[in-house]
Amino acid sequence: MNDIYPYSSPIILTEDIFQEYGGVLESTTPAQRNVAFVVSEQFVTDDIGTLLLPTIVTGTYSFSPTILTDYGYVNRVILVRFLDTEEDIYYTISGTANVYASLRNDTYGVVDIHSMWGNCQCATSLHPFPYQVQIVYEAGLPTGTANNPKVLLALTTAADMVLNQIEGYGNEADGLVGVDEFKNQDYSEKRHQLRETAFGSSARAQFISNLLVGLRKHRYVRLF
Repeated sequence: MNDIYPYSSPIILTEDIFQEYGGVLESTTPAQRNVAFVVSEQFVTDDIGTLLLPTIVTGTYSFSPTILTDYGYVNRVILVRFLDTEEDIYYTISGTANVYASLRNDTYGVVDIHSMWGNCQCATSLHPFPYQVQIVYEAGLPTGTANNPKVLLALTTAADMVLNQIEGYGNEADGLVGVDEFKNQDYSEKRHQLRETAFGSSARAQFISNLLVGLRKHRYVRLF
């Protein structure tokens, strides 16, 4: 999960889409819906490991021959900058069309840094490697993918859950947690153990997460 999300307004969800996929506008304000739409899109981004639209982002990493970018579905690497211990940039390369960096796996966001000695201006005999590597890259789902009905339904359901939290009623438990046992007058039920997701651990959260399973990639450096 990334702590900094680059958008402060919705990039996919609109009120028309929200209504088309079952959302209800009544009893909520435009400001509340805007917040719910943004939070919903951030939840989905956290769940699938990439942004909903191609976006240029910058990540700074400790030096390693293999770097896992913050987001998957990397469309292109724009710049690779080498930083010293003072966090100053002392060498920059453009993209991966060179001997210093290559995009090993675009889906998982794996960038290789290599040939760091010999003819590389960023290395010295005392400090043959950079202290940090800063990568400017474009990541996000391919254009049009976020408009898939499954994704739109997931976004709408997540936004509706957020709105229920804002309004303070509905069938969402406080904090979107799962409910093991429920009792209401003459009816009661006890559900099986629910897993934790980016959307919470409620039954609706499981539903949203299942809708996105085809886009979600488990990203670990040790797999490469």
